[in-house]
Amino acid sequence: MPSCEKCWSEAAASIDKTDQYQQLIETCTCTPEEQAGRHAEVCPVCHRRTQHQHYGVCMNPECKEETP
Repeated sequence: MPSCEKCWSEAAASIDKTDQYQQLIETCTCTPEEQAGRHAEVCPVCHRRTQHQHYGVCMNPECKEETP
């Protein structure tokens, strides 16, 4: 499962990155674009910049893209 890139980058400053990341994903309400990352691509199905920058899957929960 792809990570939320915004939360992962915010947790980078923490000594215990994994625990900080877990807290952030439980409390933050990141947009699909933020979850996909700064270098995300435009999804060919929903036409939003929500295709995850590392995994290539759409982070938009409303998208009908088929997961490989």
